[in-house]
Amino acid sequence: MSLGPPVVVSLLLAVLPAPPLAAQVCAGFPPLSESHFRAVVSAVSYSYATSLGASFVGGRQLFGILGAARTRDAELDASTLELSLDGGADIAFGPARRVFLCPSLGVSVGLGPYDLLLRDDDYQTVAGALGLGVAAVVVRSPGLAVVVTGSLYVVRLTATRTATGFETIRWSSKDNYGLLSISAGFSCNNLLTIRPGVTIPFGLLPPGNPDDFAVPFGREERELSVGVSVAVGIGRRRRAAP
Repeated sequence: MSLGPPVVVSLLLAVLPAPPLAAQVCAGFPPLSESHFRAVVSAVSYSYATSLGASFVGGRQLFGILGAARTRDAELDASTLELSLDGGADIAFGPARRVFLCPSLGVSVGLGPYDLLLRDDDYQTVAGALGLGVAAVVVRSPGLAVVVTGSLYVVRLTATRTATGFETIRWSSKDNYGLLSISAGFSCNNLLTIRPGVTIPFGLLPPGNPDDFAVPFGREERELSVGVSVAVGIGRRRRAAP
């Protein structure tokens, strides 16, 4: 029995990556005022796959993020490697600096899956994203900070499918969609942070569209993804002498 394009497309949706674009405070992390750098490990669960990633953050009010993630569908034995580069700013408002606005942008490249379902089809994706987040510091004490956040991302994604056989054939497809993320960050001494969160996709290509192999996680059933990140500050900054 052969698998037609709609079936292959539906299965592919479980292994295409979603851009992990995230500002710092507006993603639930403390600003880089106490540490020079931050290392983050993340785990995300989708309906059909799981993802493990790591990123390295540097900067202060302006920051950059270099990240990598591997997403895998165990049932299909298919996986995607994603490399990302993001940047943004944390803009504080009010004398107490408890409210933040965070513009951010980024680009990611997804490599794979390869030979999906034993077919000679390889997939690559390139995504650009523009985001705006808001955050409120609801608890601030010497040893503990709690931040609640909400962010909206607009993503432009291009997917390329390459089939090899008697000849090499390539198809390319594009999609524009949005991602709504909600999270809460719990930080100890601004150095260790645990941040659970959810992400909801919207405005994606409808199921059955000939180009819908370009759409990443969350499209098939419009399902949300649930994840948790753990971050550690590296290189404590010296405080200025009084």
